[in-house]
Amino acid sequence: MNATPLGLRPDDPPPLAVADLPAHAVVADVSVSPAETALLRAARERGLPAHPGEPVLAHQIDAHLHFFGL
Repeated sequence: MNATPLGLRPDDPPPLAVADLPAHAVVADVSVSPAETALLRAARERGLPAHPGEPVLAHQIDAHLHFFGL
């Protein structure tokens, strides 16, 4: 899971070495823009499941609204 600002700019490196991840790893990046970060691209190129941030955000919106009383 990447929750750092790495990946927001096109020239950002991945926040970790995807080659070092185990074959059963699942990679998620909470960045919503860009939808495809270097981390996600590297994970997909390696054949790992990779999940972008927008679906994560979409599933959390109701909880955020409730928490903030909106």
